[in-house]
Amino acid sequence: MTESFIAPEYQADGTIRPARYAFRGSSETGWDVVREGRVHCRFGPGYRLLASSHCGVCATDLARRHLPFRLPQVTGHEVVARTDSGALCVVEINASHAARGVAPCDVCRRGLDRHCPDRLVLGIHDLPGGFGPWILAPVGAVVPLPAAISPATATLVEPFAAALHAVDTIAPADGDRIAVLGPRRLGLLVIAALAARRTERRGRYEILAIARRPALRSLARSMGADDALAVPSSPQPLADVVVDTTGHPDGLELAAALARREVHVKSTTGHPSLGLRHVTELVVDELTLAPASEAPPSADAVVTTSLAEIDAAIRPEPGTERASVPPRGRILVSDVGQPRDGVLAALLDRGLRFTTSRCGDLRSATTLLSKSSLGQRLGEQLVTDVVPADHLADAFERAQRPEHLKIIVSHPGGAVA
Repeated sequence: MTESFIAPEYQADGTIRPARYAFRGSSETGWDVVREGRVHCRFGPGYRLLASSHCGVCATDLARRHLPFRLPQVTGHEVVARTDSGALCVVEINASHAARGVAPCDVCRRGLDRHCPDRLVLGIHDLPGGFGPWILAPVGAVVPLPAAISPATATLVEPFAAALHAVDTIAPADGDRIAVLGPRRLGLLVIAALAARRTERRGRYEILAIARRPALRSLARSMGADDALAVPSSPQPLADVVVDTTGHPDGLELAAALARREVHVKSTTGHPSLGLRHVTELVVDELTLAPASEAPPSADAVVTTSLAEIDAAIRPEPGTERASVPPRGRILVSDVGQPRDGVLAALLDRGLRFTTSRCGDLRSATTLLSKSSLGQRLGEQLVTDVVPADHLADAFERAQRPEHLKIIVSHPGGAVA
């Protein structure tokens, strides 16, 4: 099977240019991805060809050039696609052994397939994404779209799953105050996920939004926040847990100043923050930073004593995307009287812990969305623009303006309404 097409391609300088592509192969034999007449990359078996309907633009797309994966690439991972029958579906983005239905590695066998060391990531790491008219989706990663979820909300399923995973990682207790910092695209979904889980489980915790713009504070309340505050000029601890969704390196520093117990990091900016070079990698591996006094060392933990040692634990070998602890492991920081700044001061002087999360379960997300009005309401309230795929640069430019929330890129025939 061969499918040829023109796709908007993200370049190393952040610009968008059209390129000629072809997918050639089958689910059984594997695929050649041909770019401008030459084989660009090869993928093994376990991928199926799907037609892209529409795809959301997120902060990771805008910051793609700062991530450690090769460019140029056809990006876009919040994909809504069509199966051969024409039915809409959403696609889990991690192309692991488990998702492809091939012999699993040890990581996949342990239920950590989103951390499979051989995985590719749709629209981010090598695998062409949904801003192109065709994608290669792992055969086990295609999730049917329930009728209760509108096509516009469908582009939010992938980030809502990530937001829901953050909520489940935090596991709010009754009496907690959970603040979401920077409630824009992802932050509003975290608020919606917190509220939906609270209703489902009859929880009794408070949800607080912290945003600079009054319009976002109002929208946060409509998503389920109990209160919404402006960013304080002199930050002091005001919540048990603060979720950083700002997409900005300074956001982590502010989140640490506002938290009493825990900072949960969702932003993957590719930039250093709080003295750490590998914050994005910390999130990618879903690692936890905590004081060594919090828990004894174990098989999934390593003890460090400095910022340099923390960074080295996250990425001990330059050019190798692997930490010195397993995925979802812990990096503990011991107090040896070292000078304290950045994350060390937060960990050792104030006893904060830093947790992280990345992708979530699309099936769990679609189930929760289908059980509430969110299946329709999220798209209605958050999608502000629909832009044709051949105007991707315009979509990116709009997505960076504060007055726009969710931008959807649509392919010919894509049903977004």
